[in-house]
Amino acid sequence: MSRWTFGDIIVERVVEFEGPLFPPSSLFPAATSEAIDSHCDWLEPELLDPESRQLVLAFNSYVVRTPRATILVDTCGGNDKHRPQKPRYHMKKWLYLENLLALGIKPQDVDHVLFTHLHVDHVGWNTTLSDSRWTPTFPNAEYLFVRDEWEYWQHQYQTDEFSDDPYYADSILPIIAAGQAVFIEKDYAFEKNMWLDPTPGHTPGHVCLHISSGGAEAVISGDIMHHPLQCTEPNWNSCFCVNPAQAQRTRRAFFDRYANTHTLIMPTHFPTPSVGRIVSSGPAWRFSFEGTR
Repeated sequence: MSRWTFGDIIVERVVEFEGPLFPPSSLFPAATSEAIDSHCDWLEPELLDPESRQLVLAFNSYVVRTPRATILVDTCGGNDKHRPQKPRYHMKKWLYLENLLALGIKPQDVDHVLFTHLHVDHVGWNTTLSDSRWTPTFPNAEYLFVRDEWEYWQHQYQTDEFSDDPYYADSILPIIAAGQAVFIEKDYAFEKNMWLDPTPGHTPGHVCLHISSGGAEAVISGDIMHHPLQCTEPNWNSCFCVNPAQAQRTRRAFFDRYANTHTLIMPTHFPTPSVGRIVSSGPAWRFSFEGTR
């Protein structure tokens, strides 16, 4: 677990899973063996497993605690979910809720659940099985869906592409049926020091959460980037990007905006210590992890 303080706001990381997962060219179709070899000096062993040659990734949420509310940002893959086409999510038994409880947070303590976007690995803990029914995991929470993101996915989920991937039915529809869904605009603000920034491309309604308090700033950046490689290779999109050209533009604009600043960047899939800062490096950038690796 990790904890950061920004004025009167506390942010904590909750990990579901971390380890080697994808060969580089599987996650980043533009990646070549030659390019990966040229980066091995800084990738191995923490970011690229030398034995399996797989990228090391994490799946985590962030808990944001203000004096007024407890907010959970993204909910990872979930347990007991039927995902036969996605073995990394299929019928898992992660200790996610136990990790949340280790922070002193019970499911009923969460006031808001916010989504950077609505991919399968960001909505799984929305629900848990109770008497063979999917019910909201966080019974007192408003689940905040960005309207642009929802309008895209509610139609996309009905296509053949998702016929073997029922996460719409088991992780989203039960929230709507329970009356806990709230649809918000892409520039929604919780309060004056915490607001959403639209960052489309990976998905149409992707957003980041910007925190500014006590003279310190942070951005929970979702899937603008999945791995530090994308700082050095900013044109490499993940295979999951809905609009690749827009994803590249958004990523570069994000790097330009935050490079060489004190803003702490908090990605969803970077391995421990997960957070860091964007630093200019020649014609591109690099990710400087907080502390030493």
